[in-house]
Amino acid sequence: MDTHLAARRLSVAVNSPLAKMFANGLLFNISWLVIVVSESAAVAVAQVLLHLTLHFYFLGRGFPELRLVAVIALGGYVLDQILFYTGVFTSAGQASAVPLWMHCLWPVFATTLCHAFAGFAARPLIAAVVGGVSAALSYIAGVRLTAVAFGDPLLSPLLIGLLWAVMFPALLRLGRAWVPDD
Repeated sequence: MDTHLAARRLSVAVNSPLAKMFANGLLFNISWLVIVVSESAAVAVAQVLLHLTLHFYFLGRGFPELRLVAVIALGGYVLDQILFYTGVFTSAGQASAVPLWMHCLWPVFATTLCHAFAGFAARPLIAAVVGGVSAALSYIAGVRLTAVAFGDPLLSPLLIGLLWAVMFPALLRLGRAWVPDD
């Protein structure tokens, strides 16, 4: 096979929307796992920087998406702080400040809204169900892997699920409004 033809086929495959969506989802899952399992502020910050560098180099949509990521990261920090303050989450049995490593999950998540999860933007009811169930399961997994705990083992995940059932479609809509398609 001609090497030029092989390179062209690879280029088309890597630049396909499906390949980009898969790459974005894979990068998100790797970053989530590294951040959560490490529970280290230094590792989490390094992973976020690596994630954002790779994301914006290969997939990013410039300043509009960077603005979206920044706004969601800030809003996520405030939300998590409220959830810790109200006792939905605890650390060492006490309401406390959000650990920096946990805050680092927000910018990583925000990079999926216009890519891996973009298909849900036109389907708000499905997005609500997927957001609520997936978030609850993600937080349950995170709690089992870290020193962060639920204030109430039944009500906290339920509240997280309900919160994300509303938030996920809204964040997808925000991403669609702020960030133009490729």
